[in-house]
Amino acid sequence: MSENVRVVEEVTVKNTDVKCPGCGATIEYDPATLKLACPFCGLTKDLPQPEAEQVIEEIDFESAKQRASLNWGTAKKLIVCANCGGKALYDEAQTSGNCPFCGSTSVMPVDGDENVMAPGGVVPFGISKEIALKNIEGFIKTRRFVPGKLKTDLKVEGLIGLYLPYWTFDSDTSSSYVAKIGFEHTDSDGDTYYTYKKYKGFHSQFIDDEIVFGTDKIKHPHISKVSEFDFTKLKPYQPEYLAGFVAERYTVGLNEAWDRARELMVKRLKRDIGNMEKRAHHGDKVDSVKLSTEFDNVTFKYILAPVYLARYTYKGKVRPIAVNGQTGKVFCDVPSWAYLIPLIIIGIIVGFFILQGMASVFFAMARGLFA
Repeated sequence: MSENVRVVEEVTVKNTDVKCPGCGATIEYDPATLKLACPFCGLTKDLPQPEAEQVIEEIDFESAKQRASLNWGTAKKLIVCANCGGKALYDEAQTSGNCPFCGSTSVMPVDGDENVMAPGGVVPFGISKEIALKNIEGFIKTRRFVPGKLKTDLKVEGLIGLYLPYWTFDSDTSSSYVAKIGFEHTDSDGDTYYTYKKYKGFHSQFIDDEIVFGTDKIKHPHISKVSEFDFTKLKPYQPEYLAGFVAERYTVGLNEAWDRARELMVKRLKRDIGNMEKRAHHGDKVDSVKLSTEFDNVTFKYILAPVYLARYTYKGKVRPIAVNGQTGKVFCDVPSWAYLIPLIIIGIIVGFFILQGMASVFFAMARGLFA
């Protein structure tokens, strides 16, 4: 397979926004109703559905540059943050004064490059902003040992929905390998030791949807903790899904993403082969697996998946929040006074001994007075 495939990794697009037939405003995708809705006049519109036989295309890796779609279906502009370097795609008419990743106001539009690849699939938002906000408040307020002031004064700020980029790869693999398997023994003194045997073999395996996160620019600390999506709910890309949301531009290009996916595939193959040989020979541990692998019929998808980002401030410290836009899972740092519990326990113990000592002195004095 050629290793010289190149896909230009910049920004994009031209075409038309989805306009409300009632008032002419730009309408947005509503996760609550799975429809397009106008935020001004309230008119709703059914989202165009793909034909039953339509599938999300697996693009052949070798011909990616020739076959990849560059059309996002609606005009976009690229916003770059001077603080964290994050790059996000907005609807051309949409304005934003804050970076969706770090909250900085140091954002500026830049000229786009029309050669950036458009996504082939989208995991649509499954929850609304209102539900995301309720989930955030519930997550923070129901943590154990949360300060009472935080519960009463909690104010979530900057809640924004955006789509994150992911690559997925499929490949046939053919591997020759040497697996070193350990067998547990017990000597006459009852001590445990291992003996090892090496097993050589050939293994074929199809790997489906090896996932690679498509950007290195995001500085948000919690996105990885909510980035578990049900990719069986993946829909063929339509620009209507992005209406009203920000789309993060990928910074990990196709070739680099494939390099990372290949490393992940090799790790998976080592794990699977090691476990297979351990079971086959009734071993007790896998010491190592060395292999040489060929990858054939490699295909990929570039997809977008949804998150909400927000923040809150407590005692002058800004704390970032991430919410899975499909499942509603929340993660953020929550202050706690649990660290005081050991001090309280120590204080109680010390106080007990002090009181016990004082009581002993008191009773000794009392015995002396009445002796």
